[in-house]
Amino acid sequence: MNELSTEVQAKETHEKAVGYFKVSEQYGYKFIMEVKKIRDDRYYKELGFSSFDDYCNNAWGFNRDWMDRKIKSASNLKEEDFTLYTMQYGQEKTFLLATMEDEQQREQATTKGIPTEQGNKSIDEATQKEINEHRRKYKELEQQTEQAKKSEQIMQKQLEELESKEPEIVEKEVVPANLKKEFEDTNRDLKFARKEIERLTKNQEYVELEKNDFDEGKADKQKKKLYWESEKNVLEMKVHVDTFLKNTAVTAFRKGAIASADNATKRKLKDSVEDLKEFTKQMEIVLSGRIEIK
Repeated sequence: MNELSTEVQAKETHEKAVGYFKVSEQYGYKFIMEVKKIRDDRYYKELGFSSFDDYCNNAWGFNRDWMDRKIKSASNLKEEDFTLYTMQYGQEKTFLLATMEDEQQREQATTKGIPTEQGNKSIDEATQKEINEHRRKYKELEQQTEQAKKSEQIMQKQLEELESKEPEIVEKEVVPANLKKEFEDTNRDLKFARKEIERLTKNQEYVELEKNDFDEGKADKQKKKLYWESEKNVLEMKVHVDTFLKNTAVTAFRKGAIASADNATKRKLKDSVEDLKEFTKQMEIVLSGRIEIK
């Protein structure tokens, strides 16, 4: 009875994923989360697949790495952010944004841009390498700051312990030489740690400024604006394509003109046709939801 119940759940989850996939432009997030459940609960076995790799390849035509990255992105983002980022920036940049551990860093990146040697760049303008480098440096900075703070706490405690010790009188010295040296070394290390924290804090000022100045309402408006701009761009592209097809329809007259043209003119037209083929190929990839920005 339990096995049958698991099998039913597996089929129901897969059917939901199929439904969401068919309308993936609207329900891409829900599709990914259903597939995540199939992976995590091992429902793929109930569906007759030997592994999750097998399920991804044969049920959807995607490899497991692609699906795992999509699941990681969707798991780390809200549904509206996942949908917006995917439409606006593509799969790979969405993955880089989703895997930023600090949500504040992600907000700063989408609203203010990515710091680069050429200045701040928007997510659209920044390369994947620049986004990944910013993410790495931000993480290192946080780790260094945290480590420096811990070191300060440890050395402060050591200093307090040394100060609380009652000095022993050895001959005419109030403080033993070894204890005095330990005290001086610890005090020097503590001063160094404090200077290091100050330096790291200055490097992190722009992060703190974003935290203080962050306007949730403004950020929400920005997201909506990006979403509608994306929709507008897609519709404008459709209009351009429709206009192109209308203006360049292959009529009998044009067929005759092309056939009678000299070879040099035909070669030029052939080059344009090849470019058009490449454009069509890229559009088919995008519309299928399989685009991967390299």
